[in-house]
Amino acid sequence: MKKIRHCLFCLLLSLSLLGCQAGQKNNPQPNHLNAAMFWISTSLDPTNDYDGWVLSRIGVGETLFRLNEAFEVEPWLADSYQQVDDTTWQFHIREGIRFSNGNVVDGESVKSCIERAFTKNARAKDYFDLSHVEASGQNVTVYLNTASGAVINNLCEPLFTIYDASENEDKIQTSPSCTGAFVIDQFVPETTIDSSANKNYWDGQVGLETVHFTQVADSDSRVLALQSGEVDLVTTIDYSNLSLFSDESKYTVSQVLGPRCNVVYMNNTSQFLSDQTLRQALSYAIDRHSIVQLTGGKEALGLYSSALPYGEGITNAYDYNPKEAIRLLDQAGYVDSNGDGIREINGRNIVIEYYESADHGSSDASIIAQSIQNEAKEIGISIHINQVENLADIKASGTFDMCSANDSTAPTGDPEVFLQFHYRSGAKENIARYTNPTVDQMILTLAGTFDIKERQELSKEISEILLEDAVSLYVSYLPLNTITSSKVKGANQHPVDYYMVTKDIRVQND
Repeated sequence: MKKIRHCLFCLLLSLSLLGCQAGQKNNPQPNHLNAAMFWISTSLDPTNDYDGWVLSRIGVGETLFRLNEAFEVEPWLADSYQQVDDTTWQFHIREGIRFSNGNVVDGESVKSCIERAFTKNARAKDYFDLSHVEASGQNVTVYLNTASGAVINNLCEPLFTIYDASENEDKIQTSPSCTGAFVIDQFVPETTIDSSANKNYWDGQVGLETVHFTQVADSDSRVLALQSGEVDLVTTIDYSNLSLFSDESKYTVSQVLGPRCNVVYMNNTSQFLSDQTLRQALSYAIDRHSIVQLTGGKEALGLYSSALPYGEGITNAYDYNPKEAIRLLDQAGYVDSNGDGIREINGRNIVIEYYESADHGSSDASIIAQSIQNEAKEIGISIHINQVENLADIKASGTFDMCSANDSTAPTGDPEVFLQFHYRSGAKENIARYTNPTVDQMILTLAGTFDIKERQELSKEISEILLEDAVSLYVSYLPLNTITSSKVKGANQHPVDYYMVTKDIRVQND
């Protein structure tokens, strides 16, 4: 049945895209791009959930600052800034930039976007603790309640996209007036986006005239769409399919290791996994090397990817060591008393409820779940895999022992925000239900630290404490990829995955 549904989905996708192509043949567009994305949001309002990431990926939304390929902050809509004191930051907005509706981008318009982000999106406060914003001409001054060393990095997050916030709510939801290389022509939630070049783009000539984006959640379907010529560009293709695009006369593959990590969150308050010894045993039981042979990427040493300067030099990473896992369990008194192959706690078999779902357009989660299930069995722990469409409610309710995730652990190039989201006691996204007063204090210290090297060293120390406590299973660091037909030029995969379509992409037709 699953295979039939998959085939029907591919057929419907093909009919949709072929219809689009037929229209192009009647009205040729020499610089038109068809792109398949794994996710198109429910709105294009930057302040709604993570919808700003889509706005950035399609080349419409821009922020005050951006990250380069070394995860360093560069000026974008702001051309300079000044740290006035520990809680006051002043930014100067570039002269002469206009929104796509023709209105001038000034300090007041930037002020409105920052204020609206904090009004509309609860996670904004985890980036920095805003007191108020003032604007004068091209200057914007941000006042904080508490010191934050990550302000400039965090303003790269598409939540803080700059758009004309004076427009009505419906317009912002469906076609916000931004500053990017492209403007929205049509938007169908969770389905398609059509855009065209911003003729008045402030940062140079735009290479494409029009772009059609289609949501194709399944990796195999994106592969088929590119092979058939129905699309010109896809992202996030599973490692097992990359070899299909090795012919350089037909395809261009751009791949880079980014800040994403395949994480398996363990519920530190559940019946079995509240025991640190059991979590440590599972950490030793994972054969990360074998998993990476199937999924690509690199074996994870800890929370932060080795692509990041603070992801290297971790001293207490878990090697694959099933003998040590068995020793720990034996020492803790977890034995298989009835010979059924499963160890027991207080007379009850250790059966772990593991929830997994395809994430970020990848099928890695299923491969990882099955590998961990097999490896746990070897040390006497039973894992029951539950495959679901959406993990959000399960994570929020805490009704799980383990659950899969594909997370960017440094979404703004800075190590702090992920710690604030996921490992601070009581944080809304603390999926592991982890509490450690020492870590809480270190995160607080990190927030008030401004020297970059000191921030990185402190983050490494926190990462090593998380490993010691065996809070989560860090499995692998993910390579990001963009694959195009050979006629597409300039589509380079950025290690930060909310950058995708840029002004530099062109289509070179025969």
